[in-house]
Amino acid sequence: MIDLKELYLRKGSVAQDYIDIAQDFFVEINNYFKIIDCNLKFCKFMNKPRSDLFGANILEAIHERDKIRFQNIVRNALLRKFKESLIRLDLTDYKQRISTVSLKINPILDDSNNITGMFLKFSTYKLRMEDSEFSTLFMSIYNSLTDLYTIYGTDKKIQINHINTSLTNILGYKKVEMIGRHVADFLVKNKEQEENIKKLFKTLESTGKFSGEVYYQAKNGDEIPIHLSISSLIHNGKVIGSLGIGRDMREQKKLESENKSFALQVQNQSKLAEFGMMLQGVAHNMSTPLTGIKSSAQLQHSRLLKFKEKLVEKYGEDQEVKENITDIMKFFKLIDISVSKIAKIIKNLMSKSRDQQSITKEALNLSFVMEQELEFLTANQFFQNKIEKNFDIQSDIPIVYGLYSDFSQSFVNIVKNSIDAMWASPVKRMYISIHHEEDSIKVKIKDTGNGIHESIKNRIFEPFFTTKSKFKDAKGEEPTGTGIGLDSVKTLLKPYGAKISFESEVGSGTEFTIVIPVSENQQNSNN
Repeated sequence: MIDLKELYLRKGSVAQDYIDIAQDFFVEINNYFKIIDCNLKFCKFMNKPRSDLFGANILEAIHERDKIRFQNIVRNALLRKFKESLIRLDLTDYKQRISTVSLKINPILDDSNNITGMFLKFSTYKLRMEDSEFSTLFMSIYNSLTDLYTIYGTDKKIQINHINTSLTNILGYKKVEMIGRHVADFLVKNKEQEENIKKLFKTLESTGKFSGEVYYQAKNGDEIPIHLSISSLIHNGKVIGSLGIGRDMREQKKLESENKSFALQVQNQSKLAEFGMMLQGVAHNMSTPLTGIKSSAQLQHSRLLKFKEKLVEKYGEDQEVKENITDIMKFFKLIDISVSKIAKIIKNLMSKSRDQQSITKEALNLSFVMEQELEFLTANQFFQNKIEKNFDIQSDIPIVYGLYSDFSQSFVNIVKNSIDAMWASPVKRMYISIHHEEDSIKVKIKDTGNGIHESIKNRIFEPFFTTKSKFKDAKGEEPTGTGIGLDSVKTLLKPYGAKISFESEVGSGTEFTIVIPVSENQQNSNN
């Protein structure tokens, strides 16, 4: 065993050669942490020639979190208060890569036995792992985990010192970018997650364990749901760190959302059927008195006309009487016209309720479907009075087979989104067109609303994602949302091979385009 101090004091050619070819780092520093000499291994680690390292501060090679501890160790050694032991710390090379090493330190004395510097030996630090049944079992489990499972290890300060490839792949970081950082640096920090993160560290501190759902923040900004289980690592009765094993929940969340969306659709279909039956009953009950009102108005109008003729025959022409009778006749005519409008609305309501309840594919003119939905939307006063509308709807388009409700709900969901988007816009203009082009029916819905920000364009079709206020948080009559509108459009039109796209510019508005193939939807398959 070569004594470091003795080796340094000899410092002949043989000793120098040994130091230069050694796999450990050898560095001589003065009492001010300045490098006096070093071996070639250390030069390579710092990617500098020995001449450039002379006079440099050794602290440049010490990891930030270990700098103060290292300085205290050296200062204690200078004061002869240092007890020799194996010291573990981290070095950082010229690329800021981290190497865990063990440090041995020997003082350099002059002829008067005064300490003039320190001779440092940094050796690669390796945890000894015995080839036991336990370690074999652990490695087997570790290697069998799929890419769905993430693993990280930390020191007792919860700073990451180990990660598996699955975690780096999911988050998009390199290992060197994660090692040495606190676990919390990679957790989503927003109001919804803040309490969960506090609970995580509080539970881990008090019980040494945690199990629950958290969200990792990927490098590109994505929020990744992870079911995370953490346990403290205990060695010789002391906590030396923690081990976290997580499972990627994205696929499960997607399936849950799809199932929930489907359940909502079934629930909505049931409500529509119930509402439709009630609506038909109300409409039927209203038809009888309306028919009576219409008949009475027509009868009174006819009677007044005959009465007017008799007055002229008996008393001659009287301009004042004539004008009064004519005014009264106008009122009865107005009643007749108004009743006819109400009857038409009731007819449309009954037709719509029957169509919405239908679970059998039927021949549809999508232009008629759109026109009917737009007619019902006129009940929305904001749409009716505040928005300038321009409709270009081709009536003679090919018939396609499908469920009325699939298309009516899809059209109205996008139109309502466009209406909501213009709530606070200075210019409120909507353009809707339907045309037959080649073998497709193309539907365009354009607004001059607030537009869709680039950062969320890839999320607008996600289930339950919305930029609108929740109902409980809405101010006044501002639009609210649940986040299932566009998701349901995608789900409802998928069986028809429809393609949905959009173009949007913040502050200028959004244009949605739905392209529905004709040929493949012209057979009444009832699937």
